[in-house]
Amino acid sequence: MASLEAALKDSLRGSLELLPWHTFSASAVSRHLAKEIIECSRKDKAGRDYAPDQYTLSIHPRETGELQSSPPEVQNQLASDLREVLKDIGFLMAKEPHITLATDPTLSMGEIRVIAWHSSDPLEFTDEQKEPMVETAEPPPLNAFLVVEGKRHYPLDKDTVTIGRLPSNDLILNDPHVSRRHAQLKASENGFIIEDLKSTAGTLVNRRRVKKHRLRPGDVISIARVELIYGEDPGGPPEVTPPYAPPFKPPSDRHKVTPLNLKTIPQEDTRAFDRDE
Repeated sequence: MASLEAALKDSLRGSLELLPWHTFSASAVSRHLAKEIIECSRKDKAGRDYAPDQYTLSIHPRETGELQSSPPEVQNQLASDLREVLKDIGFLMAKEPHITLATDPTLSMGEIRVIAWHSSDPLEFTDEQKEPMVETAEPPPLNAFLVVEGKRHYPLDKDTVTIGRLPSNDLILNDPHVSRRHAQLKASENGFIIEDLKSTAGTLVNRRRVKKHRLRPGDVISIARVELIYGEDPGGPPEVTPPYAPPFKPPSDRHKVTPLNLKTIPQEDTRAFDRDE
C-alpha cells in the first residue's frame, strides 16, 4: 500500500494544484485513494487484480464556493493520472476510471472522503459489442443502480423509472435546471435505455447529448447539473453510499377534496369528537 500511495502522490500533485481550492491535498487524497483501491480491488481466477473504476472525492461545501466552477478537464486529468499509476502498479480495470468531485455537508471542515466502487463485475468483463437497441417488455436487470452525485444510490428495480423535478417522478432531482419530466429509464432486453423527454437542458451521457441511449455500466449521465452514474454489479450498489431519499415528502392526503368539494377529515382527527374519550 505504501508504494501505491507514494506513486499516487507523485502523479496526482500536478492535477490537484489546478483546482481553485486546496482541501484536496496530494497526501490526503493519495492516502484515501490507496486505501479504497486495496480494499475494493477484486482478484480473478488467474490471480490478476482489478481496481475499482468509479471514484468520488468529497469535501465539506464550505471548503469551496461553487464546486461546479471546477473545470471538467481537471477531473479528466485526475482520472488519466490514476489510470497510468494503476497500470504501472499492475492493476487492471474493467472500464476507464471516472472521478467525481463532490461536496458532502456531513463531513467536518478539512475532512476528505473517498469512495470507490466497480461499475460492473470485472470478473465477468468482456469486450463491449454493439447491439441493436431493442425495447421489449423485459424485467429490469438484476442489481442495476444509479449513484446520485457520488453520495447516494438509487436501485433500478422497476421496468420504467422517470427522472425530473416534479414529486410525481420516481427519481426526484430538486434542481431548478432540471425539467419537470426530464428523462426516462426503460428496461430492455440488454439493460436500460435512457430517453430524454424533450427537456430544456438536455440529457448527456459521457458528455454527449443524447435523445435515446443504451446504458453501459460506468456511463456518466448528466441531468442538467446533476451527475448520475449507471452501474450493474452482482453485489449491488456500493455499501458506503446511503439509499436515495426524495428531497421532500409527497403532499399529505389531509387536503384531499371529495367530489362534493368537501375536505375529508383524517381518521385520527375524529377522535376529538368521540365522547367516550
